[in-house]
Amino acid sequence: MPYFLALGCAIMAIPTAALSSTPHKTVRLICKMIAATLFLVAGFLSAAQRTSPINSAVTIMLIGLGLGWLGDLLLGLDPFVPEKRKNTVLVSGGIPFFLGHVAYIVVLAAFAPLNLWLLPLLAVLPILILIMHRVFDLGKMLVPFLLYSLILGAMMMFTINVALLGGPLGRLMILPGVLFAISDSVLFLNKKIREKRGESMPVLHFVCLIPYFSAQSLFALSVAYM
Repeated sequence: MPYFLALGCAIMAIPTAALSSTPHKTVRLICKMIAATLFLVAGFLSAAQRTSPINSAVTIMLIGLGLGWLGDLLLGLDPFVPEKRKNTVLVSGGIPFFLGHVAYIVVLAAFAPLNLWLLPLLAVLPILILIMHRVFDLGKMLVPFLLYSLILGAMMMFTINVALLGGPLGRLMILPGVLFAISDSVLFLNKKIREKRGESMPVLHFVCLIPYFSAQSLFALSVAYM
C-alpha cells in the first residue's frame, strides 16, 4: 500500500504543476495537498508495517514528512496573497522545509561514516545561488538562500552516502537528495523569473513539483527500513 500511495503522490504532481499557470488556484491547492497527504500517509503506513519497533530515526523521519506537509500548505497559499507579501509566504513556507531537511539529515548522518570525497557536494548549490544573485540580485534574500542551499547540499551528500551502503534503504536513497536540490533550485529560479518578467515559466512548475513529490515519496518509503 505505501508504494501505491507514493506513486499516487508523484502522479498528483502533474495536475498540480499543470494548474500552476492557470487561474484555478483553489483546485491547484487541493491537488497539491492531496499529493502532500499521500506522501505523509505513505510514511505512517511504512512505519506501521515495520517488523521491528519504531525507533527514534523513524520518529524523526515522520516529523520531517509532517514539516514537508506544512511547508506545502504554506507555500500553496502564495497565489492567494498580494505581491508585496509573497516573500513572507516564501519564508514562512521555507522554515518548515528547512527544519524537515534538518530532520532528514540528522537521521541519515547517523547511518554510516561520511565518505569525505562527497564533501564538494556542499558547495554546488551555494555556487548556483551566487550565480543566480549576479543575474537577479537576490538582495536581502541572499543569506537565507545560501543557508538553505547548504542544507540542501548536506542532504544530497548524506542521501548519496547512505545509498552507497546498498540494500533496500540504499536503493531508495539514490535520488531523493538530488531531486530535492533540483526542485528547490528551480523553485527559487522560477520565483525570480516571475518577479522580473511578470510571469513564470510553465515548464518550470513541472521541473519543480515532480522531483519534489518524488523525493518526499522516497523518504516516506524509506521509513520501513530505518
